[in-house]
Amino acid sequence: MFIRYYQKIDDALAYLMASSLNEKKLLKSFFSKKKISLIDIGSNEGSYIDLINSIFFLKEIHCIEPLKELTDKIKSRYSNAKIYNIALSNRFSKRNFYEYSISSTSSLYRQNNLYKSFKNLKSKKIVRTNTFDKVFGDKKKFDICKIDVQGEDFKVIMGMKNNLKKGNIKLLKVELNLEKFYENTDETFYDILFYLKKYNYKLISISKIKHLNNRITFMDGYFSIYK
Repeated sequence: MFIRYYQKIDDALAYLMASSLNEKKLLKSFFSKKKISLIDIGSNEGSYIDLINSIFFLKEIHCIEPLKELTDKIKSRYSNAKIYNIALSNRFSKRNFYEYSISSTSSLYRQNNLYKSFKNLKSKKIVRTNTFDKVFGDKKKFDICKIDVQGEDFKVIMGMKNNLKKGNIKLLKVELNLEKFYENTDETFYDILFYLKKYNYKLISISKIKHLNNRITFMDGYFSIYK
């Protein structure tokens, strides 16, 4: 009993431990203006929206999150948020969605055994997937797009290639996986780096580095267009 409890605490600390990058300073240095448009793909309960709102005035908020109970919490705080209870990918389809007790680990994929104590599956449901380009078109500019979708990040980026070609997104924040957390996910962070490079987006900073057994498992990367 004690060992299981200790393992759960250890997993949680390893997963949540972040790097020392000051994201507020990075964002303030990147944007001189105070009014920001934000797309949050994998919004969960809206913690990244809260971060951006603490720095800038959010003139436009788009939340992509399959779980309605989570987007209801966002809507209660941000009445101007536009909600999309779907999942983004590289094609239109219907997919299984696995909801876990730790909501931020819910995914289109089943978890493997990387963090065993996180594998408490609450439910499995069918969700619609679509592409970024279909949902938003390619005529509009956005300041920030955050992508944190637990194993589907590369496919989401593939589904936004028209917007990437046109440089419609000024700053991208993407979760980068160095270890597999989910079954049937073969893409690596190298795929994301090289794909974004094709469209002149370069990695400018990293944050929220997470470790397990002295190895990096995940980190968030900020990308902007080459100048």
